[in-house]
Formats: sequence, structure tokens, C-alpha cells
Amino acid sequence: MNGEECLEQAYHYILTGDFEAAEEWFRRAVEAEPDEPSYWYRASITLARSGKLEQALSYAKRSVELAPDESAYVLHLRTLEARKLSAGAKELLEQAPPDSDAAVPLLKEAVRLDPLSGEAKLLLGLAYRYSGQYRIAIETFKELIHLQPNNEEAKRILRETRTERRLLLKQTYSLNKDKKDW
Repeated sequence: MNGEECLEQAYHYILTGDFEAAEEWFRRAVEAEPDEPSYWYRASITLARSGKLEQALSYAKRSVELAPDESAYVLHLRTLEARKLSAGAKELLEQAPPDSDAAVPLLKEAVRLDPLSGEAKLLLGLAYRYSGQYRIAIETFKELIHLQPNNEEAKRILRETRTERRLLLKQTYSLNKDKKDW
């Protein structure tokens, strides 16, 4: 079979919901015509949708190597790279205590690579909040809500962050006032 016939089989399996079989047919298309960047790109999309990020990244990189001027391939690769950085940062933020100092640079790079990534912006806002940088956290959540006006989780976390900041400012003011009274 040639690459195009393999591609047809891959799409057939996608339509029937058999993504494992679709992945196999995309692999066959790539094997049949390894210099065809669209096959690598399409396989990468399917692998990414199946949660196989490392393989998807590998295929996306190959599609860009073969066709560096194809903007769709470059954008897809950047999106996957941002997703990988976000996943690594999320692990850092889930530690006890959260390692926000290590997570912030990863998330800044993820947002640079994919400025529309709601997940990266949300995690970046949380990282700033965990590190006590409330003003920057609030601005980050506001940017996310501007991008995704229906993001209820971001709205909730923004409210919580504002409340937390107010309480902290109140405590700081109260402590300073008490010190002056001595």
C-alpha cells in the first residue's frame, strides 16, 4: 500500500472510533513515504489526541524538519511543546509544598509558545499566587478570562486570589498598626 491508501485507512478508523488502529495506519503511511511531512503531521495530531505526547512531539518535529516553512506544522509543534512544559510545571505545582519558583519559567515559556493556552495561563497564575505574587497572579487570571470569558474556574480562582490578597494586606496592616501602638 502507498501512503495515501494508508491515510485513507487511518481516517476510516478515526471515524469508527478505533484510534489505536488509526495510529497504526498513520505509522504505515509514514513508513511507506517517510519524506511526506503531512503524514508525520497527521499522525502527530492523532497521537496527541490519544494522550501520547512524547510520540506526538517526535512526529511533529519530523514534520517541521521536512517542511520548516509550513506554518500549520510549526504551530502544532509549538502547541505540543507548550503542553509538555505545562505538564511538567503542573507536577511541580502539585508537590507539597508547590515549587512555584521552578514552575514559573516553564509556564512563561509555555505561554510564549502557545499564547492561547488556557491551561498554561491558569497554571502560571497559580504559580504566581503560590509564590505570593498576588498582583501578577491577578493580572494573569484577568488575561485568561479575557481570552476565555466563559472559563468559570479562572473566575473562581481570581476571586479566591483577590480575597486571599485582601486578607494578607489586612493582616499586614493590622500587624504594622499594632507595632506602632507599642
